[in-house]
Amino acid sequence: NWEECLRALLELGIRRFRIMSYWDLHEATEDSVDFSLLDQQLAILTEAGAKATLCIGMRQPRWPETHVPKWALELPIDQRTTKYYLYHQAVIDRYMGNPTIESWQLENEFWNRGFGENNTFSRSRLKKEFAMLRTSDPERPIIMSLANTVGYPILGPKPDLFGTTMYLIQYEKGRYTSSKYKPWYFQLRRFLVKLISFRSLIIHELQAEPWGPKANWEMSDAEQAMSMNPDQIKKCVAFARKSGMQYMDLWGGEWWYWRKTSGQDVALWS
Repeated sequence: NWEECLRALLELGIRRFRIMSYWDLHEATEDSVDFSLLDQQLAILTEAGAKATLCIGMRQPRWPETHVPKWALELPIDQRTTKYYLYHQAVIDRYMGNPTIESWQLENEFWNRGFGENNTFSRSRLKKEFAMLRTSDPERPIIMSLANTVGYPILGPKPDLFGTTMYLIQYEKGRYTSSKYKPWYFQLRRFLVKLISFRSLIIHELQAEPWGPKANWEMSDAEQAMSMNPDQIKKCVAFARKSGMQYMDLWGGEWWYWRKTSGQDVALWS
C-alpha cells in the first residue's frame, strides 16, 4: 500500500523523496491524462513539510525503466515521441509551481543500454525534453543521471547536477558479485565530471535493498540477506561517504517497510 508506506517513511523522519510521473500510469488511455494519484502523493509530502525531486521522462526508475503506455507502443516511433512531448509538457505545466518540488530528474540512466526495455536512446528527444523543461521552469535545478557507474557527460544536454548509482552487491549472470569499484574511483569520477562539465556529481541511487535472482517478495529471507541486510546498509553508506559526495538518495524504502509489516524484520526498520 503506497500511502501507508509513504506515511510510515515520513513518521520514520525522512523528509526528502524521489517521486515518479510514469506516463503509462497517468495516461493509460490516449488523450486522457489523470494526475490524481500524483497530486495525492505530493499533497501528503506538502502536509508533512517534506520535499521531492519529481522524475519526468519516458524512462524512470523501476522495471521496465521506460514506462510507455500500451497504446503508445503501437504507434510509429515519431508519432509516439510527439505524443510523449504533449504528456511531458502537461507534467511540467501542472507541477512547476508546486513548492514541494525542489528539483526535477530528467529521464533515468538514459544511456544505460544494458537494462530496461523500449528505450529509443534518442539524443534529439532528450535535448528537446530538456529544452521544454528549462524554458518552462528556468529556476528549479534539473538532475540527470549518467549511464550507470561508467558514463561521463561528454555531450549535451547539460543539467544543473549529474547523478550516479552505487550498488555494492548484485546478482548477475547466475551469481552474486561485489562491485569492483572502490571509493577512490567515485572520487576520481566526481573530479572528472566537474572538470568536463563544471557540474557536481551526486549519488541519486544508493543500494539499500536486495538485488537478487528474483523480485524481493519472491526471495527467502536468506536470499535477500545475500545482497542486503542492516549491516550491509551501513557498509553502503560508509562507502558512499568515502567517495566524498555530499549528497545521497537511498533506494529501498518500500523494501524496509515491507520487511517490517510482513513480520520478517523489525530490526531493519529500527
